[in-house]
Amino acid sequence: MITNNQNPVSPELQEIVPTWDKPIEEQFATTPVTHDTFFELVFQLKKVACAFLAFLLPIVLRNQLDIPNLKISVRRFRDENFQEARADMIYEIPLKENPKKYVKIYIVIEHKSYDDSHTMSQLFNYEAQIIIAEIDSAKKKGIYTKDFKLSPIILVIFHHGEGIYTGSVELADEFEEINGTREFTIKQKGIIFDLSSKDKKELPHDPNVPELYVALRIMQVIMSKNIDEILCEEDLLEELKPYTENPEYRKFARLLACYVFDSNRHLTPEGEKQFNRQLQKTFKGVKIMWSPLAERYMAPGIEVGITKGITQGIAQGITQGITQGITQGIAQGIAQGELIGRIEAVISILDVKFGEVSETVRDSLHAITDINRLQELVRFATKCDTFEEFCKELESKDTTIIDTNSNSAEL
Repeated sequence: MITNNQNPVSPELQEIVPTWDKPIEEQFATTPVTHDTFFELVFQLKKVACAFLAFLLPIVLRNQLDIPNLKISVRRFRDENFQEARADMIYEIPLKENPKKYVKIYIVIEHKSYDDSHTMSQLFNYEAQIIIAEIDSAKKKGIYTKDFKLSPIILVIFHHGEGIYTGSVELADEFEEINGTREFTIKQKGIIFDLSSKDKKELPHDPNVPELYVALRIMQVIMSKNIDEILCEEDLLEELKPYTENPEYRKFARLLACYVFDSNRHLTPEGEKQFNRQLQKTFKGVKIMWSPLAERYMAPGIEVGITKGITQGIAQGITQGITQGITQGIAQGIAQGELIGRIEAVISILDVKFGEVSETVRDSLHAITDINRLQELVRFATKCDTFEEFCKELESKDTTIIDTNSNSAEL
């Protein structure tokens, strides 16, 4: 399913996207699995790409394409005007009957987890650079004659969010309309695939590619305020049960776990337990932590904290009495280590998401002695969208005044 011999990725592509060649936990040891990275990993699978395009494209076009032989095209462009322009996914598909061997179809997909009124012009930027590359290639091959034609390019907006997509799929709508100019404006229409407007029954169900439905369904509910209720009523992993012994599907399960726990906004602790139960029931023996991102940070933090705590405890014990003091000191050290470990977990997550954490915030965290409160903050840090949002949560139960402007990095 996931091995790269089914879907070779160019060296340039591997530089800018996550890959299935490395363990999921290793790749996301210091960064969360975001909506974008989840989309990129799922849709760089050739099997998934073929099934999705077979579902998405109009039948008259689909019947002319050799979809099983698609390949992922270069996704990063550079020119004098744009230092780097990057599409989320570009598929290059040959035609079944192609007298002109250089002709193919490009499918350019831009993933959005929020509403954006300027997606079509963003896609047009990628299209323009594909056109430039095709012309340059034709000139080098000596086929850039008056009969030369560019390969067709299909633009696709893939959206999932808390609401339906309201942006236009007509490029002309992004231009100022002045009387008499409309007929001269670039006219190009994109395809919209909006998960937020679809019922789960409308999602593609290919029995040979169950991971497509599962990924789409999870992306569909990840931002829902009713995600706890959905998890109780529906087994999101049902489609994967026949394949649970396949190691590649078990790797896929670990990606799902990281994505759900790292990127959800409304999942409660009980909802997390419910999804974990589904994972353990479906993929028996797969070690999934309640919050992979938090645990990845917390483990080294606790280790450092315990070491510091024991050292402090022994020092205190010497003044209290060697035998009794060391025993008490070690116990205090372990407790102190757990506190420090959770504090370091929060700081590490904030560092990765928003940049260096200010001293004010660090002091506020170190002033907390309630381990349950720190556990809450670990969870909140993995889910909040902005540093300011985290500071408000910290202030809600902390008397220290937080300066949210002291964190210089942007989201």
